[in-house]
Amino acid sequence: MEEKQKSEDEVTLTEYGIEDLEVKVDTSLIERPTEGGEKKTLVGLQTWTFLDSLYLNETNQPLNGVPIVGQIGIVGLSGVGKSLLVQEIALRAANEGKGVIFVTSEDSWRSETKRYDLQSRMIEKAKVLGLDWNKIKGNLYILDTLVHSELREWTTLAETYRYLVEEEKNIELLIIDSLSLLESYRGLLKVRVLDLSRYNQKHGITAFYVCQRSEEETDRFSISGGIGVAHNLDSVICIDFAKAMGQLKDDLQKKQWEITHFTRILSCRLSGFDRKYTEMEITNNGFLRAKSNRNL
Repeated sequence: MEEKQKSEDEVTLTEYGIEDLEVKVDTSLIERPTEGGEKKTLVGLQTWTFLDSLYLNETNQPLNGVPIVGQIGIVGLSGVGKSLLVQEIALRAANEGKGVIFVTSEDSWRSETKRYDLQSRMIEKAKVLGLDWNKIKGNLYILDTLVHSELREWTTLAETYRYLVEEEKNIELLIIDSLSLLESYRGLLKVRVLDLSRYNQKHGITAFYVCQRSEEETDRFSISGGIGVAHNLDSVICIDFAKAMGQLKDDLQKKQWEITHFTRILSCRLSGFDRKYTEMEITNNGFLRAKSNRNL
Protein backbone atom coordinates (compact mmCIF):
# COMPACT_ATOMS: atom_id res chain seq x y z
CA MET A 1 0.00 0.00 0.00
CA GLU A 2 1.40 3.34 -1.02
CA GLU A 3 2.42 5.42 2.01
CA LYS A 4 0.31 8.53 2.46
CA GLN A 5 2.04 11.89 2.56
CA LYS A 6 1.54 13.50 5.98
CA SER A 7 1.65 17.13 7.01
CA GLU A 8 3.60 18.33 10.04
CA ASP A 9 0.37 18.25 12.05
CA GLU A 10 -0.37 14.57 11.32
CA VAL A 11 0.95 11.65 13.32
CA THR A 12 0.44 7.92 12.68
CA LEU A 13 0.09 5.79 15.81
CA THR A 14 0.57 2.02 15.84
CA GLU A 15 -0.35 0.77 19.29
CA TYR A 16 -2.34 -1.95 21.06
CA GLY A 17 -2.33 -3.99 17.83
CA ILE A 18 -4.23 -1.30 15.88
CA GLU A 19 -2.39 -0.58 12.65
CA ASP A 20 -2.68 2.31 10.24
CA LEU A 21 -4.49 4.48 12.80
CA GLU A 22 -4.07 8.08 11.66
CA VAL A 23 -4.68 10.90 14.11
CA LYS A 24 -4.48 14.56 13.18
CA VAL A 25 -2.70 16.44 15.93
CA ASP A 26 -2.48 20.16 16.53
CA THR A 27 1.14 20.32 17.67
CA SER A 28 0.55 23.71 19.30
CA LEU A 29 -1.20 21.75 22.05
CA ILE A 30 2.13 20.28 23.13
CA GLU A 31 4.02 22.43 25.63
CA ARG A 32 7.79 22.48 26.04
CA PRO A 33 9.88 24.17 28.76
CA THR A 34 10.62 27.79 27.86
CA GLU A 35 14.09 28.97 26.89
CA GLY A 36 16.16 29.66 29.97
CA GLY A 37 13.69 27.83 32.21
CA GLU A 38 11.61 30.86 33.14
CA LYS A 39 10.63 30.73 36.82
CA LYS A 40 8.00 32.92 38.43
CA THR A 41 8.30 34.20 41.96
CA LEU A 42 5.91 32.76 44.53
CA VAL A 43 3.64 35.65 45.49
CA GLY A 44 1.03 35.91 48.23
CA LEU A 45 -2.33 37.65 48.13
CA GLN A 46 -2.55 39.37 51.50
CA THR A 47 -5.70 38.72 53.52
CA TRP A 48 -4.68 40.70 56.63
CA THR A 49 -5.74 37.70 58.73
CA PHE A 50 -3.94 34.88 60.55
CA LEU A 51 -3.84 32.94 57.26
CA ASP A 52 -1.01 35.16 56.00
CA SER A 53 1.46 33.57 58.43
CA LEU A 54 0.50 29.95 57.70
CA TYR A 55 1.61 29.71 54.05
CA LEU A 56 5.38 29.62 53.46
CA ASN A 57 7.68 30.79 50.67
CA GLU A 58 10.69 29.00 49.14
CA THR A 59 12.87 29.88 52.14
CA ASN A 60 10.31 28.54 54.62
CA GLN A 61 9.32 32.03 55.74
CA PRO A 62 5.72 33.29 55.96
CA LEU A 63 4.38 34.19 52.51
CA ASN A 64 2.44 37.10 54.02
CA GLY A 65 -0.65 35.99 52.18
CA VAL A 66 -2.27 33.01 50.52
CA PRO A 67 -0.75 31.78 47.22
CA ILE A 68 -1.96 34.21 44.58
CA VAL A 69 -4.54 32.81 42.13
CA GLY A 70 -4.90 29.83 44.48
CA GLN A 71 -8.25 28.05 44.65
CA ILE A 72 -8.74 27.50 48.37
CA GLY A 73 -11.35 25.48 50.22
CA ILE A 74 -12.31 26.19 53.84
CA VAL A 75 -14.00 23.17 55.42
CA GLY A 76 -15.59 22.61 58.83
CA LEU A 77 -18.78 22.31 60.82
CA SER A 78 -21.37 25.05 60.98
CA GLY A 79 -20.57 27.70 63.59
CA VAL A 80 -16.76 27.41 63.59
CA GLY A 81 -16.18 30.83 61.92
CA LYS A 82 -15.70 30.01 58.25
CA SER A 83 -18.12 32.69 57.08
CA LEU A 84 -16.77 35.22 59.58
CA LEU A 85 -13.29 34.71 58.13
CA VAL A 86 -14.24 35.14 54.46
CA GLN A 87 -16.39 38.17 55.27
CA GLU A 88 -13.38 39.86 56.85
CA ILE A 89 -11.17 38.91 53.90
CA ALA A 90 -13.72 40.40 51.49
CA LEU A 91 -13.87 43.66 53.45
CA ARG A 92 -10.11 44.05 53.75
CA ALA A 93 -9.44 43.20 50.09
CA ALA A 94 -12.12 45.62 48.82
CA ASN A 95 -10.76 48.31 51.15
CA GLU A 96 -7.37 47.88 49.45
CA GLY A 97 -8.91 48.49 46.03
CA LYS A 98 -9.25 44.88 44.89
CA GLY A 99 -12.41 43.88 43.05
CA VAL A 100 -14.24 41.22 45.09
CA ILE A 101 -17.17 39.04 44.01
CA PHE A 102 -19.02 37.69 47.04
CA VAL A 103 -21.52 34.90 46.35
CA THR A 104 -23.86 34.21 49.25
CA SER A 105 -26.16 31.20 49.39
CA GLU A 106 -27.00 31.02 53.10
CA ASP A 107 -27.62 34.62 54.20
CA SER A 108 -29.47 37.36 52.34
CA TRP A 109 -27.33 40.41 51.60
CA ARG A 110 -30.09 42.98 51.96
CA SER A 111 -33.50 42.38 53.53
CA GLU A 112 -36.62 44.51 53.15
CA THR A 113 -37.67 43.38 56.66
CA LYS A 114 -36.22 44.41 60.03
CA ARG A 115 -33.72 41.54 59.83
CA TYR A 116 -30.15 42.59 60.69
CA ASP A 117 -28.97 41.54 57.24
CA LEU A 118 -25.50 40.69 55.97
CA GLN A 119 -24.92 44.14 54.49
CA SER A 120 -25.66 45.78 57.87
CA ARG A 121 -23.31 43.39 59.64
CA MET A 122 -20.56 44.01 57.07
CA ILE A 123 -20.92 47.78 57.51
CA GLU A 124 -20.52 47.32 61.27
CA LYS A 125 -17.49 45.03 60.79
CA ALA A 126 -15.85 47.61 58.53
CA LYS A 127 -16.38 50.22 61.22
CA VAL A 128 -14.82 48.00 63.91
CA LEU A 129 -11.83 47.29 61.65
CA GLY A 130 -11.37 50.98 60.86
CA LEU A 131 -12.03 50.49 57.15
CA ASP A 132 -13.65 52.87 54.67
CA TRP A 133 -17.11 51.57 53.74
CA ASN A 134 -17.43 54.02 50.83
CA LYS A 135 -14.26 52.57 49.32
CA ILE A 136 -15.35 49.01 50.05
CA LYS A 137 -18.75 49.33 48.39
CA GLY A 138 -17.10 50.58 45.20
CA ASN A 139 -15.11 47.34 44.89
CA LEU A 140 -17.61 44.77 46.20
CA TYR A 141 -20.03 42.86 43.93
CA ILE A 142 -22.71 40.70 45.54
CA LEU A 143 -24.42 37.69 43.97
CA ASP A 144 -27.25 36.91 46.39
CA THR A 145 -28.74 33.54 45.51
CA LEU A 146 -31.38 33.75 48.24
CA VAL A 147 -32.97 36.90 46.87
CA HIS A 148 -32.27 36.07 43.21
CA SER A 149 -33.09 32.37 43.00
CA GLU A 150 -32.26 32.30 39.29
CA LEU A 151 -28.59 32.54 40.32
CA ARG A 152 -28.91 29.00 41.67
CA GLU A 153 -29.00 27.83 38.08
CA TRP A 154 -25.41 27.08 37.08
CA THR A 155 -25.67 28.65 33.62
CA THR A 156 -27.05 31.94 35.01
CA LEU A 157 -24.46 32.06 37.79
CA ALA A 158 -21.60 31.29 35.40
CA GLU A 159 -22.73 33.86 32.84
CA THR A 160 -23.16 36.55 35.51
CA TYR A 161 -19.77 35.78 37.03
CA ARG A 162 -18.05 35.86 33.65
CA TYR A 163 -19.73 39.18 32.81
CA LEU A 164 -18.41 40.77 36.02
CA VAL A 165 -14.89 39.44 35.52
CA GLU A 166 -14.58 40.44 31.87
CA GLU A 167 -16.45 43.75 32.04
CA GLU A 168 -15.27 45.20 35.35
CA LYS A 169 -11.60 44.24 34.76
CA ASN A 170 -10.58 44.74 38.41
CA ILE A 171 -11.77 41.43 39.89
CA GLU A 172 -9.02 39.74 41.92
CA LEU A 173 -10.97 37.72 44.48
CA LEU A 174 -13.96 35.36 44.44
CA ILE A 175 -15.65 34.17 47.62
CA ILE A 176 -18.42 31.55 47.55
CA ASP A 177 -20.23 31.01 50.84
CA SER A 178 -21.02 28.22 50.49
CA LEU A 179 -20.48 25.44 47.95
CA SER A 180 -23.94 24.09 48.71
CA LEU A 181 -25.01 26.66 46.11
CA LEU A 182 -23.41 24.55 43.37
CA GLU A 183 -24.53 21.14 44.62
CA SER A 184 -27.55 20.21 42.52
CA TYR A 185 -26.35 16.68 43.16
CA ARG A 186 -23.22 15.35 44.87
CA GLY A 187 -21.34 14.07 41.83
CA LEU A 188 -21.66 17.34 39.92
CA LEU A 189 -20.07 19.57 42.56
CA LYS A 190 -16.49 18.60 41.71
CA VAL A 191 -17.17 19.45 38.05
CA ARG A 192 -18.50 22.90 38.95
CA VAL A 193 -15.48 23.59 41.17
CA LEU A 194 -13.12 22.44 38.41
CA ASP A 195 -14.86 24.75 35.89
CA LEU A 196 -14.48 27.73 38.24
CA SER A 197 -10.90 26.82 39.08
CA ARG A 198 -9.87 26.67 35.41
CA TYR A 199 -11.57 29.97 34.62
CA ASN A 200 -10.05 31.70 37.65
CA GLN A 201 -6.55 30.46 36.84
CA LYS A 202 -6.90 31.84 33.32
CA HIS A 203 -8.07 35.25 34.59
CA GLY A 204 -5.78 35.61 37.62
CA ILE A 205 -8.44 35.34 40.33
CA THR A 206 -7.84 33.97 43.82
CA ALA A 207 -10.87 32.17 45.25
CA PHE A 208 -12.16 30.95 48.61
CA TYR A 209 -14.83 28.25 48.66
CA VAL A 210 -16.59 27.69 51.99
CA CYS A 211 -17.49 24.02 52.41
CA GLN A 212 -19.47 22.09 55.00
CA ARG A 213 -17.90 19.05 56.61
CA SER A 214 -19.74 15.98 55.35
CA GLU A 215 -18.63 13.33 57.87
CA GLU A 216 -18.41 12.83 61.60
CA GLU A 217 -14.62 12.62 61.48
CA THR A 218 -12.93 15.98 61.82
CA ASP A 219 -9.64 17.22 60.34
CA ARG A 220 -10.11 15.30 57.09
CA PHE A 221 -10.79 16.03 53.40
CA SER A 222 -14.46 15.37 54.12
CA ILE A 223 -15.88 18.18 51.98
CA SER A 224 -19.52 18.04 51.01
CA GLY A 225 -19.36 16.70 47.48
CA GLY A 226 -16.62 14.19 48.13
CA ILE A 227 -12.85 13.85 47.91
CA GLY A 228 -12.95 14.86 44.22
CA VAL A 229 -13.77 18.43 45.27
CA ALA A 230 -10.62 18.62 47.42
CA HIS A 231 -8.53 17.31 44.52
CA ASN A 232 -9.75 20.18 42.32
CA LEU A 233 -8.64 22.80 44.85
CA ASP A 234 -5.08 24.06 45.32
CA SER A 235 -5.35 24.17 49.09
CA VAL A 236 -7.74 23.00 51.80
CA ILE A 237 -8.00 24.67 55.21
CA CYS A 238 -9.83 22.97 58.07
CA ILE A 239 -11.50 25.14 60.73
CA ASP A 240 -13.27 22.99 63.27
CA PHE A 241 -13.80 21.69 66.79
CA ALA A 242 -12.27 18.42 67.98
CA LYS A 243 -11.34 16.51 71.12
CA ALA A 244 -7.66 17.06 71.82
CA MET A 245 -5.51 14.01 71.20
CA GLY A 246 -2.35 13.18 69.29
CA GLN A 247 -0.80 16.09 67.37
CA LEU A 248 -3.66 18.45 68.22
CA LYS A 249 -3.11 17.83 71.93
CA ASP A 250 0.68 18.23 71.59
CA ASP A 251 0.67 21.33 69.34
CA LEU A 252 -1.74 23.28 71.55
CA GLN A 253 -0.72 21.69 74.88
CA LYS A 254 -4.27 20.71 75.73
CA LYS A 255 -5.61 18.15 78.15
CA GLN A 256 -6.61 14.81 76.66
CA TRP A 257 -10.15 14.97 75.14
CA GLU A 258 -10.48 18.72 75.78
CA ILE A 259 -12.75 20.27 73.12
CA THR A 260 -10.58 22.58 71.05
CA HIS A 261 -11.33 25.15 68.34
CA PHE A 262 -8.58 25.00 65.72
CA THR A 263 -7.36 25.84 62.22
CA ARG A 264 -5.01 23.65 60.22
CA ILE A 265 -3.96 23.66 56.57
CA LEU A 266 -4.49 20.14 55.23
CA SER A 267 -2.89 20.60 51.82
CA CYS A 268 -1.39 23.08 49.36
CA ARG A 269 0.11 22.30 45.98
CA LEU A 270 1.36 25.86 45.36
CA SER A 271 3.52 26.52 48.42
CA GLY A 272 4.79 25.18 51.70
CA PHE A 273 2.66 25.64 54.79
CA ASP A 274 2.75 25.39 58.56
CA ARG A 275 1.46 21.92 59.39
CA LYS A 276 0.76 22.63 63.05
CA TYR A 277 -2.61 23.37 64.60
CA THR A 278 -3.54 26.96 65.47
CA GLU A 279 -5.98 27.53 68.31
CA MET A 280 -8.89 29.79 67.40
CA GLU A 281 -11.63 31.81 69.04
CA ILE A 282 -14.61 33.85 67.87
CA THR A 283 -14.60 37.30 69.44
CA ASN A 284 -17.68 38.97 70.91
CA ASN A 285 -17.88 41.32 67.92
CA GLY A 286 -17.84 38.48 65.39
CA PHE A 287 -14.29 37.93 64.16
CA LEU A 288 -12.34 34.68 63.90
CA ARG A 289 -8.99 35.13 65.61
CA ALA A 290 -5.92 33.06 66.38
CA LYS A 291 -5.62 32.99 70.17
CA SER A 292 -1.86 33.46 69.95
CA ASN A 293 -2.33 36.86 68.28
CA ARG A 294 -5.68 38.57 68.72
CA ASN A 295 -4.60 41.48 66.51
CA LEU A 296 -4.62 39.26 63.40
